[in-house]
Amino acid sequence: MNVRTETVLTGVWHPFAALFELIPPGKAYDAMRDDIAANGVREPVVVYDGKILDGRNRYLMARDLKLSFPVRDFEGDDAAALAFVLSTNLHRRHLTEAQRASVGAKIANMARGNPSFNSANLQNSEAKVSVAEAAQMLNVSPRSIETAKTVHRDGAPELVQAMDAGRVSVSAAADVATLPKAEQAEIVAKGEAEILAAAKDIRARKSAVKRQARDQKLTELSSRNADLPASRTYPVIYADPPWQYDFSPSSGRAVENHYPTMPIEEIFTLPVADLATPDAVLFLWAPPSFIKKGIATLEAWGFELASSMVWDKEKIGTGIYFRQQHEYLLLGKRGNPITPAPGTQPRSVYREERGKHSAKPVGFYDLIERMYPGLPKIELFSRAPREGWDAWGNQAHAA
Repeated sequence: MNVRTETVLTGVWHPFAALFELIPPGKAYDAMRDDIAANGVREPVVVYDGKILDGRNRYLMARDLKLSFPVRDFEGDDAAALAFVLSTNLHRRHLTEAQRASVGAKIANMARGNPSFNSANLQNSEAKVSVAEAAQMLNVSPRSIETAKTVHRDGAPELVQAMDAGRVSVSAAADVATLPKAEQAEIVAKGEAEILAAAKDIRARKSAVKRQARDQKLTELSSRNADLPASRTYPVIYADPPWQYDFSPSSGRAVENHYPTMPIEEIFTLPVADLATPDAVLFLWAPPSFIKKGIATLEAWGFELASSMVWDKEKIGTGIYFRQQHEYLLLGKRGNPITPAPGTQPRSVYREERGKHSAKPVGFYDLIERMYPGLPKIELFSRAPREGWDAWGNQAHAA
């Protein structure tokens, strides 16, 4: 390694060196400057193509202190120089994910045409750094790199600097970058808490707009014929099938004494899939001993199990192994249905005393309506009409 001593350089940074921020004024800066004042510059400043590739902070401090410093020329091509800068800085600094993503975004931008990266040593496009490669180099996801690129493109200088300094996450910076730049600068000036609060508010508004658009789309899809539920499709379906037991736990509460039941094979063949929009949710009741059949029914109707909740009936009933006091409400999904808005998700346990045989509490209608307000809904095997809902099935028709 050829090391020489200098007292002055051009002070021009190589673009690869500029990928990383200089040490800002503060304790770390003061400690490094004091050490150089006492002990001199121990590690050489590295120069490549006549520009400083590594050691900018050492150079600036030595210049201010009027001290000489060691210098060495980097030997290698652009790709090696970039790898050297990344390795040196990533090992030297404790960088946040936002800082690493920002560096990766700068590298990807360079690879897309920055003259500083068009060395003769890079003779084909494969040698250039892609977003995926930059992500791997900086140990972040390609999505984080792309998000950081939007901040570089749309963010005010103050916001970009806050991200580069690690004071704000990439996602929060990207949210704030959607605002006018003057407003961005005002928010950043108020501090990290204000940036996070603004990002949270922006995300909430975006989510509300998307939800409204999807609600409208699903409503339009379902509105083929409001008078004929069988020829209409629904994004929300609620079903309480008339399960047929292989035996009755108690002759006094035999299911057939209360309503006609259906064999599981017949339930499977019901055309429920034809009632559902491409993106839909299905709330399906299943007694404890019918969990497996309930999940199989979801699948037969074109849904997959997403979650479940429990109705605590508060009073015990009959049972072979346990005296039953609960029932499951399975939640199936089809396609990519809307999830409930934050704050509308119910608890997974609902408590209300049991009523007439197999009758479900009215509270479950309210619960579903809070989760999915404004969307068309249908109840299968309904016993009593619910305002705003359509009904379909043998029990509804019998009524």
